Amino acid sequence: MTQDSLTHLCAYDALRTQPSPIRDICSLVNQPEMRSLAGGWPDPKTFPIEETRRIVVEILEDHEGKVLQYGSTEGLLELRQELARQAREEGDTECQPDEIMITHGSTQGMDLVSRVFVDPGDVVMVEMPSYFGAFGAVTSSGGDVIGVPLDDDGLETKTLAQKVRQLKREGKRIKGVYVIPNFQNPTGLTLSLDRRKHLISIAEEFDLMIFEDDPYGELRFEGERIPSLKSMDGSGRVIHMRSFSKSFAPGIRVAWLSARANVMRRMAIMKQFVDACTNTLGQYIIYEFLRRGLLKERIGLLIAHYRRKRDFMIAQLEKHFPAEVHWTRPKGGFFIWVRLPERIDATELLTGAISRKVVFVVGPPFFPNGGGRNTLRLSYSQVGEEEMEPAVAALGHLIKKSLSRLYD
Repeated sequence: MTQDSLTHLCAYDALRTQPSPIRDICSLVNQPEMRSLAGGWPDPKTFPIEETRRIVVEILEDHEGKVLQYGSTEGLLELRQELARQAREEGDTECQPDEIMITHGSTQGMDLVSRVFVDPGDVVMVEMPSYFGAFGAVTSSGGDVIGVPLDDDGLETKTLAQKVRQLKREGKRIKGVYVIPNFQNPTGLTLSLDRRKHLISIAEEFDLMIFEDDPYGELRFEGERIPSLKSMDGSGRVIHMRSFSKSFAPGIRVAWLSARANVMRRMAIMKQFVDACTNTLGQYIIYEFLRRGLLKERIGLLIAHYRRKRDFMIAQLEKHFPAEVHWTRPKGGFFIWVRLPERIDATELLTGAISRKVVFVVGPPFFPNGGGRNTLRLSYSQVGEEEMEPAVAALGHLIKKSLSRLYD
C-alpha cells in the first residue's frame, strides 16, 4: 500500500483545507540572491537580542523552577494582569485578567475562536481581500467564508449588512465577522471610526460575533489612533486578538486575546486539548519586557524603522511603476496592495519576476470567493533598501513589458 493511498482515511476537512501560499513561497525565498517582497515578517535586524539574553539569564536564576515548567491553560497570571493594566491605561479595552488568554500566536487565537463558534455549514464574513490564515481556521471547523469588499475606509459595512440579510433569507447561519481593523493584511487599509461604529451596530442587529484581529495596530506611522472595536463593544460580541510577533519577535510565539469570561472559559477548555498551555519561558520574557517598559521603547523604534521602509518603497513604486498601476499608502503595518490593469495576470507576472530573482505574493489567495487576478501584495518589512530598489525596478520593467504587449 502506498502512502498516498491512505488519504481515504483522512478527515474531510483535512482534505479540503488548502496550504498557505506563503508556505509555498518559502522555498523560493531561501534561494540564493532571491529578493523577497513576499513575507510579512519582521526585520530580524530589529530583534532585541541582547535584552532578551540578559532577561533570560535573570529569570532562569530567579524562577528556575517555574519558567521551564508547564503553565496554566489561560496563561501566566502576572502577564495577564500586566496586559489588562496596560489595556486599561491605553483606553483600548476594559478587561480583567480572567478575560485574557495567552496563545501561541494570534493564529491559534483564530483557531480557538473557530472551534468555539463555528459548526459545519456556519458562515463567517470576512473582508475581501483578507488574511487567508483566518479562512483556514474557519474551514477547518467546517465553516464557510464569504467575502465583503473593501474601499479606502476599510470594510464596506453597508454591503456587509445587505449580504448578511440576504444570506439569512437563504437560511444560512452566520456566526460572525472577521476583521483586521488596522493596516490590514494584505491591503494596509484601516477601518474608519464610522465604519467601526456601524459594524458594532450590525453585529447587534443580526446577533453576530466580531473577531477583531489586530497584530499591526501598535505600528502606526501617522494619524490619530482609532479606538478598537473591543472598546466600543457593550454586549460582549467582540473577541479581540493581539500578537507580540510584530512588536517583539515571531519566534517567541506569544500572543493574547480578550473576551468575556464565560466565552474565555469555553476557549480554555478547547485549548486544553490543543496544546495544554502556551510556552512558559516566552511568557516570562514578554512579561519582563512589559513590566520594565522595554516593549514601549521598542515600539517607538520600530515605528521609525518601518516608516522609513514604507516611504522608501513608495518612492520606488512612484519611480519605476507605470501610471496605469495603483497602490495603497498604508499609515502603518507591513503591506502595500497593488492593483494592475485588468488584463495583466499577477501570477504570470510572478513567473517572470522569479526568473529575475524577485518574489512577491499574488492576490487571488486573499479572495475567499475568487477574484484578485490582477492584484498583488508587496511587503517592505523584511527586505533591505539595497534589495528593495532593484526588486521594484525589475517588477516595474516586467509590468511595462506586459502593457506594451497589450497595446501592440
